[in-house]
Amino acid sequence: MRTSRFAVAAAALAAALSAWLSQSTIAVAAPDGPRIALLPISAFTVLLAASAGAIVVLLSRAAPLTPVWLLGLTVLPWLPVDVPAPWLIWSGPLTLIVWLAVFWIMARRAPLRITILFAASAPLRAGLLALLLFSVAAWRAAPAVPGGDEPHYLVITQSLLYDGDLRIENNHRRGDYQAYFAGQLRPDYLRRGRDGEIYSIHAPGVSALVLPAFALGGYRGVVVFLLLVAAAASALLWHVVWLAARSRPAAWFGWAAVTLSATTVFHSFTVYPDGLGGVLVLTGIWALLRTEEERVTVSTSVWPWGLHGAALALLPWLHSRFALLAGSLGALVLLRLGRAPNPAAKAAAFLVVPAISALGWVGYFVAIYGSPDPSAPYGAARMGSLASIPGGLGGLLFDQRFGLLANAPVLLFGIAGLIAMLRRASGMRRLAIELLFVIVPYLLTVTNFTMWWGGWSAPARFAAPILPALAVSSAGAWLVLRDRATRTLAIGALGLTAFITVVLVVPEHGRLAFNTRLAPALWLDWLSPLASLAQGAPDWFRGSRHDYVTDVAIWGAFMAAAWLGLRWLAAGPRLGNPASFATAAVAACALCAMLALATVWARYGAAGAVSTAAQMSCLRVLAADGEVIALRLTPPGVLDRAQVPSMMRITGTPRAVGERGAGRDDRPLLVIPAMPAGRYRIRPRARGEGGWLMIGIAQDQFSVRTERIASPPEPIIVDFPVDVRALIVRGDERARQVVRRIDVEPLSLVAANRRLTPGFARRAARYGAHTVFFLDDDSYPEPEAFWVGGSRDSSIVVQPDSPDGAIDLFLRNAPVTNRIVIESGPWREQLDLAPGETRRMSIRWDRTRGAAPLRFEVEAGFRPSEVEPDSADERYLGVWVQIR
Repeated sequence: MRTSRFAVAAAALAAALSAWLSQSTIAVAAPDGPRIALLPISAFTVLLAASAGAIVVLLSRAAPLTPVWLLGLTVLPWLPVDVPAPWLIWSGPLTLIVWLAVFWIMARRAPLRITILFAASAPLRAGLLALLLFSVAAWRAAPAVPGGDEPHYLVITQSLLYDGDLRIENNHRRGDYQAYFAGQLRPDYLRRGRDGEIYSIHAPGVSALVLPAFALGGYRGVVVFLLLVAAAASALLWHVVWLAARSRPAAWFGWAAVTLSATTVFHSFTVYPDGLGGVLVLTGIWALLRTEEERVTVSTSVWPWGLHGAALALLPWLHSRFALLAGSLGALVLLRLGRAPNPAAKAAAFLVVPAISALGWVGYFVAIYGSPDPSAPYGAARMGSLASIPGGLGGLLFDQRFGLLANAPVLLFGIAGLIAMLRRASGMRRLAIELLFVIVPYLLTVTNFTMWWGGWSAPARFAAPILPALAVSSAGAWLVLRDRATRTLAIGALGLTAFITVVLVVPEHGRLAFNTRLAPALWLDWLSPLASLAQGAPDWFRGSRHDYVTDVAIWGAFMAAAWLGLRWLAAGPRLGNPASFATAAVAACALCAMLALATVWARYGAAGAVSTAAQMSCLRVLAADGEVIALRLTPPGVLDRAQVPSMMRITGTPRAVGERGAGRDDRPLLVIPAMPAGRYRIRPRARGEGGWLMIGIAQDQFSVRTERIASPPEPIIVDFPVDVRALIVRGDERARQVVRRIDVEPLSLVAANRRLTPGFARRAARYGAHTVFFLDDDSYPEPEAFWVGGSRDSSIVVQPDSPDGAIDLFLRNAPVTNRIVIESGPWREQLDLAPGETRRMSIRWDRTRGAAPLRFEVEAGFRPSEVEPDSADERYLGVWVQIR
């Protein structure tokens, strides 16, 4: 039946209103304060809202309007009453997933087809799509990498390239890594070799493989090489999955389940062994399936088996833990070769390279460390325990920061597919057993490792090598689990996985993918500033292991309830329309997710609604000086936008003394990220006196204010002339005992047209009567002064305590001939300095701004380690600057 014009108009109006609300910002002014909102009224906002309504009208010609009801989720936080905390998650960026669900469900019923790349074969299309996806991710995440262990692998490459050896101490001393890594990088080792030299704790395989690319293009050349390898592997992945499933839809589902996961995307261009390890594991699975093909084609060719063996032989050289993957795959291939034509010759070709490689691999440890033990580089360090396996396995799968399934929920169907394949025909059952024979021992090995999350890296790094196996089992799930509810949830889980990957890649240049153990998952905080998704998601590092298992069970139970409910709906005549059923599936999952959040929040006594992130979003909107309408939602009313900052009280509660953790507790008392430029009053609430508070903007020893806690505590006023990375309040041991709460009250914000710089300060230090804010990592603050890096440009902002104060610089040049340019607004001066020469100068600056931006251009520099025999300082330094 044709949809009435009134219904279409109402749906379009609802979509436009929802689009307007989705662009707005909501916050709780204080923990006990009202809900406030900022609604933008720019031309772009109006255009976007109108576009949403127009798209609904266009799609309504061929699709039902039922999905538009889902937009009601975006209205829940706006109701002018006290609403349940789970309703508040539907504000901020999380609303994007609602919009994507609405348009996807409607577009599926519309006569739209994508024809791009259809002329190419399916594997080629898969490879090209993967190359596009991986390249965009590498481009967006470029500022966040290389990090973690990546530079250490590249240092080994430089040692092989420049010196022809694996001894890395001289490469670190020369600072070879400065070509791609800012800062100081110390050799990563635990014991020296038998010759007294330093060899990296990391295996040399990755470093050797990327050496030609590094020789041609440096670090960027390595990234391009890895992208091309990952794209070619993605094309092969589609082919291998198709060989296993013999179904194009199943092959595309299995391919997409793995390719769209954040683990695959980030390890397609980062310099870790895990991505390349997954490629080599894929060739092993291909070899398993090739045996069945050759039984049909009666092929007797031997040379492909030599290549398969060579590929598996590389695995232990990438990382010692990959030896288990090589051995299990090799054994399975040999078992299958017994039924293939010409088995003896093929087995011999398959084994020749691994045999030689195994001797060389053991000889490598003997030659360097005097022992054939692959754990020799770790010395006496105890890196794992069998007791770590249960917790490590649970963390690797479900932890909100590092878990495989938490960041790629569609791979749950890969696990379900293994179970389903075990219950089917003998061919699928055998393949499932073989995949488990590869997956299970490897997972037990890596979760035995104490640091199962893999350090500073994207989610589930250690699980990356087994993802090709999960692609095959995901395709098996698509083939076997054919009921309507399961297929709908599988498509939804795939869409959610793609959405999570985009969230990890696009905002903040990929930074959201890289987490630490001590903070919640960055992407969850970004998705929902107003209600804490992170407090309600399973967190391996919160509470006890029993608490973690309980949290996982709660989420599993509610998601299982959504699935069972959909199966009940699918069993009868209810919701026969596909769009209606898909809408019900999204609504059921949203409802169960809110119930799971509420249940976990209740377990920990968490309020659910958090104020800090949402408050900072409001302040940033106000500081941007855009046109907005300010509203109070509880009770309803219109506000003057100038009132909003003074209504806010940002509260932080320090971690309780004696809370879980070992060793000295040096975590900050309060961290508020991304503070806009302005004046803030900091009010410590203490139950005694004594102790010191240090206020800074980075996790270092420097502070912009240091104050003693009196009784009652005095408020502390701080002025930030630029946006800062974070407001960080630290305390000594006494302060940690007496401080029970810290409140931050915004007093005023610096208007956009008064900003000194569009960037933000990364560090700050106090020098006499001046505070210096460092806008990049090319200067190095020290207690008395700071160095500007050699052959670099660096920007700072100097803020005198008095607006009439002078800014006088004392410069001491590096022990090299140098040219230095200093700029502040229109003022500019060039200095040609002899080695070690000193200069004094006064900066001309606009005193009405309260601070002065300075930019240094330094032509040359030196490394202290090269001129002072006892120095371990490998920084490349240009000029020493002291403010007097």
